[in-house]
Amino acid sequence: MSSSAKNILVGDIGATNARFTLLSNGNLNAIRTFEVAKFRQFTDALAIFIKEYSRETRIHQALLAIAGPVRGERVALTNSSWVIDIHELRTVFGLEARIINDFEAVALSLPSLTSTDLAEIGGGRPEAGAPMAVLGPGTGLGVACLIDPSERRVVIGSEGGHATVAPTCEQGSPSSSEWQ
Repeated sequence: MSSSAKNILVGDIGATNARFTLLSNGNLNAIRTFEVAKFRQFTDALAIFIKEYSRETRIHQALLAIAGPVRGERVALTNSSWVIDIHELRTVFGLEARIINDFEAVALSLPSLTSTDLAEIGGGRPEAGAPMAVLGPGTGLGVACLIDPSERRVVIGSEGGHATVAPTCEQGSPSSSEWQ
């Protein structure tokens, strides 16, 4: 890698593992994996990755897909104590970063996938233009839906693994006699 190459730090940050790589002129480099539990905070793991590559190249941009709800320019991971903040990344590392929920990122990729990349569930047949969903187990359960109208794609993200059963209330679940 050279310093003249356009390098973007790409990260997939979950509660168990954080994976980083560089996207250099359209090509992904080797992926480096860090166990989240071994680091007190996100910036500790990121600093190691950046130090490994800063001798060879300059990194000014980052795109991070993170397992947790994005609130403005900040994410508190759902199943980890890590917090990722765009302002901190800019201040500490000089990175112009974009953060997105990890399964929203996966949902955005769905139109680019071919039939060999997909697995059918539920016995139905694909319908052109119908909403598409993606889900996957990890430390939690990631869920997102993509609605792909011709003019504008819309992603609906969810923390599906943190949902509760719908028929609950302050009084508790209704008894079977209440449903009759």
